Order: sequence, then C-alpha cells, then structure tokens
Amino acid sequence: MIIIIMIIIIMIIIIMIIIIMIIMIIMIIIIIIIIIIIIIIIIIIIIIIIIIIIIIVVVVVVVVVVVVVVVIIIIIIIIIITTIIIINININIILNILIILIILIIFIIFIILIIIIIIYIIIIIIIIIIIIIIIIIIIIIIIIIITTTIIIIIIIIITIIITISSSSTTTTTIINTITTTTTTTSIYIISIMIIIIIIIILILMITIITIIIISNLD
Repeated sequence: MIIIIMIIIIMIIIIMIIIIMIIMIIMIIIIIIIIIIIIIIIIIIIIIIIIIIIIIVVVVVVVVVVVVVVVIIIIIIIIIITTIIIINININIILNILIILIILIIFIIFIILIIIIIIYIIIIIIIIIIIIIIIIIIIIIIIIIITTTIIIIIIIIITIIITISSSSTTTTTIINTITTTTTTTSIYIISIMIIIIIIIILILMITIITIIIISNLD
C-alpha cells in the first residue's frame, strides 16, 4: 500500500514538473515571439522613415533644380536682350542661340533628374530586399523555436514514461526523472541562447545597414 502511495505521489510530482516545464517553455516562446514582433515593427518604422526622407529629398532636389533652371533661363534672356539693345546684333542669330541654350539646359536637367530618380529607386529596392530577407529569417527562427519546443516536450514526456516503467525502485525513478528534466531543460536553454544571439546579430546588421544608408543620403 505504501509503495502504491509513493508511486502515486511520484507520478503527481512528475506530472506537475511536466506541466510547469510546458508552461515555462510556452512563456519563453511567447516572450521570444513578442520580441521578434517588436523588432519587425521597429525595422518597418525605420524603413518608412528612410523612404519618407528619400521622397522629401527627391522633391527638394527637383524643386531646387527647376528653380535654378528658371533663374538661369531668365538671366540668359536678360543678357541676350541687353546685348541686342546695346550692340544691335541680328535678332534671328540671338534667338537661335537662346533656343539652343534652353534646349541644352533642359536636356542636362532632365538627365540629372533621371539619374537621381534611378539612384533613389535602387536604394528603395535594396531596402525592400533587406526587409524581405529579415522577415524570412525571423519566420525561420520562429519555426525553429516552435518545432524545438514540441520535440523537447515530446522527449520529456517519453523519457519520463520510459523511466517510470523501467525503473525498479522509486529512488531510481526520481533520480532519472530529475536527470532527464535537467538535461532537456539545459538543451532548450542552449538553443534559446543561440537563437537570441542570432537575433542580436541581425539587429546589429540592420542598424549598421541603416546607418550606412542614412549617411549616404546625407
């Protein structure tokens, strides 16, 4: 009777240990997923800010270029008109020169604008590719965490059942159970540490890339 009671007590303790471990593992998973979601939100906010800065810079550059062109054209027209008035040069020659100058200026401005737009489009494409790569890596990390957790829970349950069924004494059962639990927990902690290190490395890479892009924009 005492042996049966001891076995029941041990079973209850083991079940409680399993439940506590499962709860802890689930909490760790939830915390890691929350951290990853926060990182994704921060990355998206940074990317949106960078894109807004790029758009503002493009608009400012276009406005400045247009203003400069208009000022140059006005100055050229004033110079030509004053030259005509002072020197009495043939008006047709002056008009032809003026038209050629205006066409050249517009062509140069058009080329500059195209180059600027192409550069900013390339920057935006690079940023989008970086976002996609980061999201894929984060999804892979989440899948690894979840699958590792499920495997560890299954291993814990199976090893505890095997230990209980194969042990000859209650002391052996307790020792084996504690050993198994400790081993699986340490394995899980190591895997979590590796994943956290990977996440930290990713954050550092993203920060460095963002700093480089912003410095290039400046």
